[in-house]
Amino acid sequence: MRSARDALRDTRRGAIMLAVALALVASCDRVQADDGLDAAMHIDGARFFRGAMPEPEGGPKVKSVTIGRTFSVGSTGKSCTGELERAGTAVAIGLAGDLGYWVVRADVPNAAALDAPTFTTTLGFAKTTKTGPRQLVVRAVDADQRFGPPSVRDLVIQERALPDGQLVISLSWDNGADLDLHVVDPSGVEIFKRNPSSYEPPPPGGPREPPGTPHDGGVLDFDSNAACVEDGRRAENVLWTDPPPKGHYLVRVDTNSLCGEATTRWRVQALLRGTAIGTSEGVSTEADTRFPHVRGAGLLALEIDVR
Repeated sequence: MRSARDALRDTRRGAIMLAVALALVASCDRVQADDGLDAAMHIDGARFFRGAMPEPEGGPKVKSVTIGRTFSVGSTGKSCTGELERAGTAVAIGLAGDLGYWVVRADVPNAAALDAPTFTTTLGFAKTTKTGPRQLVVRAVDADQRFGPPSVRDLVIQERALPDGQLVISLSWDNGADLDLHVVDPSGVEIFKRNPSSYEPPPPGGPREPPGTPHDGGVLDFDSNAACVEDGRRAENVLWTDPPPKGHYLVRVDTNSLCGEATTRWRVQALLRGTAIGTSEGVSTEADTRFPHVRGAGLLALEIDVR
């Protein structure tokens, strides 16, 4: 049975580990911390350090890392846990090839790892993250800010699933801003939140449609983050479930509001029968919000031809 002295010693050790780890996270004398908004990978509750991790300097090793293997661009809340050698006070986690790495403080040993500091955190991947095989690099750090050797996990970053359709034009972005997708079809009809379908009813005074007339055409599936109400989608799609009209299409991105964000990074992609026929990326700033958000609004992001 553990004595009161042992318990006090462990409590003091835990307090020391926490203080040192917080000091490392708050102020690292090697590189400058920032918010990491432009990084491909993000970690909740961690601090971002721009640039490569320092070289190994005899620091502690990572004993284990538990994480999934396949992730979609734009995914969030992905668990990453592990154990460090006894001297570990923090853990550095980075996606190989990213702009920098993240530092997370280690927790005191728990019931499942009585003699090993542990860490538990959640990862997210920006919607502009490069897809394909990637590597996650995890390294333990001690109280003297010495980095240990890398523990590497192979990941696969894939495109997020898009709705089914003969033609799908998708807009996605990376934060809580309110962006709107505008698509102009070959007949000149503009599909956006105020005109969510390419169907145009007969003009006033014209002949009425027979009952049950099908209204085929492009349809906007959702007005995401409307009025800055975060809905978790951060994406809008215009899709044709039947063969789309042949001809030239225009795709625009209208920045309705940044909703308190400094900027937002967006991506537009077009798929014809499951095959990518166009992709575009960009960044919206406050200047992009200063125009009327009506028909014809937005930045021209993509032009495609359907034959």
